[in-house]
Amino acid sequence: MSKEILKKIIAGSIASAAAAAICFWLAIPTATISPAQGDAAIPLGQPISISSSPLASIGKVAVYADDQPLALEYNLGTGDLSRDFGLKPGQSVRVEAKVASVIGVTREFVSTFTTVEPVLVADVSVDGRRLAPGQKIAPQSTLVFSFNKPLSEASVSLDGGEAIDLQIDPENPARATLAPMVSFKQGATPLLKVMATAVDSATLDSGELRAGVVKPLSFYGKADTSDGQTQIELDATTAFADLAAVRSALETTLPDPEITVENQKIMITCPALDTSSEYSIRITRAEGADGSFLEAPLAMTISFKADPSQATSTGTGGYRGYVYTSGSSSGSAAGASGGAAESGPPPGWPSCCPWPPQ
Repeated sequence: MSKEILKKIIAGSIASAAAAAICFWLAIPTATISPAQGDAAIPLGQPISISSSPLASIGKVAVYADDQPLALEYNLGTGDLSRDFGLKPGQSVRVEAKVASVIGVTREFVSTFTTVEPVLVADVSVDGRRLAPGQKIAPQSTLVFSFNKPLSEASVSLDGGEAIDLQIDPENPARATLAPMVSFKQGATPLLKVMATAVDSATLDSGELRAGVVKPLSFYGKADTSDGQTQIELDATTAFADLAAVRSALETTLPDPEITVENQKIMITCPALDTSSEYSIRITRAEGADGSFLEAPLAMTISFKADPSQATSTGTGGYRGYVYTSGSSSGSAAGASGGAAESGPPPGWPSCCPWPPQ
C-alpha cells in the first residue's frame, strides 16, 4: 500500500471521528445556570440567567424560593429570567431548567444558591451604655444602633412618622447614630421602626423597638407655720442634675427667704406671713439627673383663708395656709395643717407621687 493511500485513509478516519464527536456534542445538550450551584451571599438584585449549548433548546424553567414556586418570564434571546422576583435576604433559591438537543435528547439542570444574610440590629446603646430591658431613656438621648454588617443607608421613624436619617459611622459602617436633635416626649413610650440597607444589598424593613421615656420633673410639697416662722418644703420626683441651677431659677415674693436646695428637695424658711396677703414661688426651670425637666415654669401661690372649724371651737378667726399651683401641670402642694389630705389631692397633683406627702 502506497504512502499516499495510507494518508488518505488516516485523514478520512480523523474526519469521521471529528464528525462523530460533533454529532455526539450536538446530541447531548448542556446548560449553564447563573448563579451557580452552591453560590452564597448573592445580592438581591443580581439577575438569574440560563444559557444552553448550540442548537439545544430550553424547555421547562422553574424557580423556587424557600421551596415556594415563583412566577417568571424567560427571555429566549438573552437567557435571562427577566422578572424581578423580589427575593429576600437569607432565602434559598433553586433554579431548574430542562434542555433538549436537535435529536430529542433531554437533560435537566439544577442550581441552588442562597441570597445575602439579612440585616440585624445586634445592639442598641443609649448615651454610651447598652440599653437594658425596661430602661427609661432621657428625652434627648444619643441612640447608637449596631448592625451585623456594613450599611449603605439607615433611618428610623417614630410612631409611624417621617423617617429620620441615621448617621452611619464612616470608620465603622456597621454602626449608625440617632443624634439627640430628636427630642422624645417625656412619659411616652414611642415605637421606633428601624430601616436599613447593607452594602451587600441586604435590607432590614421591620426592626422595631419600644423605648420608655422618663416622666417630666415635677414637685409636691407642704407649708407649715409655727413658732413665728413659715417653712415650705418642695420635693422633686427625681434628684436634681444641678443644685446651683435650680437655686438660681427660683423666684419668690416671700419675705426674707432662706432657701436651701438639696439632692431632691427645696426648703424655704421665712418669718410668719401676713394672712391677708398672697405670696408666690416660681421655678422657671429645673432638670433631673435622669434627663427629665420641667415642661413649663412652675408657679405656686401661698394664700390664706378662714378656717371655720377653728373659728367655731375658739371663737376667733383661725386661718390655714395653702400652697396652690398655676400655669403648669408639673407640680402641686398640700395644706399647712394637713386638713386638705382628707379630701384627696388638689387639682394637678402628679399621679407618680403619694398623697398626702410622706
